[in-house]
Amino acid sequence: MKKRLSDDNEKEIMYLEIEKSKINREKAAIILNKSLMLYFIFMFVAIIGFVNQYLDRFLMNSLIVIGIFLLFVGAIPYFIIVNKEEKKIDSYIAILNGGK
Repeated sequence: MKKRLSDDNEKEIMYLEIEKSKINREKAAIILNKSLMLYFIFMFVAIIGFVNQYLDRFLMNSLIVIGIFLLFVGAIPYFIIVNKEEKKIDSYIAILNGGK
């Protein structure tokens, strides 16, 4: 795959793979946004519930830990997918530049 792409079909396939990469990144960004939203909801409920004495200290700490866990669960796939797609795009750039 080190040869220079000159065929239009191969370029079209590469373009479609790049579009697929964009879709994967958008999916990962949506998951990250949802986990970030859940994190803030958990923090808000924990703090407001503790201040108004609806929740004891253990439950507040549990909600905070769960919120942080949800944030990591959403962030890890995002960073994995973005890193993988960056490597793929870098390899395409190298191919288009003639395998340098």
